[in-house]
Amino acid sequence: MPDFTLQPHHTVIVGMTGSGKTTFVNRLLLKDEVVACRFIYDDLNRMWPRLKIPVCHTPEQLAASVPTRWSAFCHTKMLFKFNGDPKRVFRWWLRWVWRVAHSGPGRKIVVLPEVWRWCNRDTVPMELALLAQAGRELGVELVCDTQKPELLNGSLVGSATELVCFRQIDRDALKATETMLSSSGNTFDPAQLRSLPAGSFVGFNRLSGASQAGRVF
Repeated sequence: MPDFTLQPHHTVIVGMTGSGKTTFVNRLLLKDEVVACRFIYDDLNRMWPRLKIPVCHTPEQLAASVPTRWSAFCHTKMLFKFNGDPKRVFRWWLRWVWRVAHSGPGRKIVVLPEVWRWCNRDTVPMELALLAQAGRELGVELVCDTQKPELLNGSLVGSATELVCFRQIDRDALKATETMLSSSGNTFDPAQLRSLPAGSFVGFNRLSGASQAGRVF
């Protein structure tokens, strides 16, 4: 479809564990060269080893990473500053990204693996809602992946322009995906998503209604 794009204009990627979500995000980041900076909250250490980029643990390392256009952050060494609360570190990092995004022009891609850990249907960190709803004015584009779409907050669902679906078998996850797609007029077949082979996906543009299938492995 000529009007479909997988470039990250607030993209949500859903699928069960091992279905291909992380590989998809990594390829997307490597493919897209016209980016001021890529910010990755990589506390699970899933992405920076595969991307072969340094990982940041401190504010100083984060500041030094920005000119390289790649900034991957693991919060482990910052936990002591926030009384061991990973959610407080996450919110601090989001505020840091917001400040950096203000500092210059260009596209900034913000990657949040397994975003369900930081929000639910009823609550979402204010800093995350701000990036989702107002970040475009600063060139911020979110890329969020999750195996639990049923826990996504409305701030993320409402701002998502593209939904990329890998294999799902959980009933609640399938129902949530159906709701996201039907609200934007996309055709949804639960049986298709249940039977997708590992590494295969179907992407949907929620603005145009276009769709595209592909594989990452």
